[in-house]
Amino acid sequence: MKTDSKLRKELTHIVSFLFIAMLICLMTGKARAYVMPAEQLVDLMTRNYPKFKTLVITQSTHLITPEDLEVQMVLEEKIWLKSPGFHHSEMMEPSDGWDSVANELMAKRPSTDMAFRQIFMAGDKNTIMALLSGMGINLNSVAFTRFDGVIAYRLGDEDARKPKLLIEKERFLPLLLNYRLWGDSGEKTVTVRFDDYRKVAEGWYPYEIAIFAGEDLEERYFVTDLQANIPVDSSFFERREEHKKPPDEDRLREVIDLLKEKYQPTNSSMSGN
Repeated sequence: MKTDSKLRKELTHIVSFLFIAMLICLMTGKARAYVMPAEQLVDLMTRNYPKFKTLVITQSTHLITPEDLEVQMVLEEKIWLKSPGFHHSEMMEPSDGWDSVANELMAKRPSTDMAFRQIFMAGDKNTIMALLSGMGINLNSVAFTRFDGVIAYRLGDEDARKPKLLIEKERFLPLLLNYRLWGDSGEKTVTVRFDDYRKVAEGWYPYEIAIFAGEDLEERYFVTDLQANIPVDSSFFERREEHKKPPDEDRLREVIDLLKEKYQPTNSSMSGN
């Protein structure tokens, strides 16, 4: 029979072997954290602002020259949003009027794109999935990533040049949105960074937003006042030249139906096989 000392020695060797094997598995990436599918992530994100029907936002808009990142002009801007898809913005002229520098900056200012704001107004996951797909985001590619030290989910391809959405892991709030936009000069890449989330009308909204064209920082927005769900009639937008009508409902419904068919769980996946 083996002595107690020999048994203890063999047990120590076995425990050491198992510990080393576990470390090897971790180092080789065989033990990986579970990553939720895009549909589930978008659903959890949408629950952060389910009741936004209208938003009236007053913000401090900082126009920035990309060459030196200097703030060249600070203006007050007012934005009206109404679900589904209506928007209008007005830049308030300074009391002393526009000088030559201001006129030049305003002439060069790109037309304000509101596509990124629609993810806070869509109201349901299927509509947001359709919007993200339309922005060129590959919803089949989902992974963990880090953004400024924060753990986040990445929807979209890893390539920095490809459209993507980063969602904070802890609160399921959008941190960064990168998407394609067609303008007068052709296709360009827009990157929007969301910061300083605050609770508004049982939802969350970013009070600081940075807009990049390509890699160039162009504008920063700082919300100074936000009113949610106050009555805004659709005719308010229709009377103005710069507005966005609701998207083609037939086309949007077609995209939603395709996404439902694509991401609907099969019988085998529901049963766990």
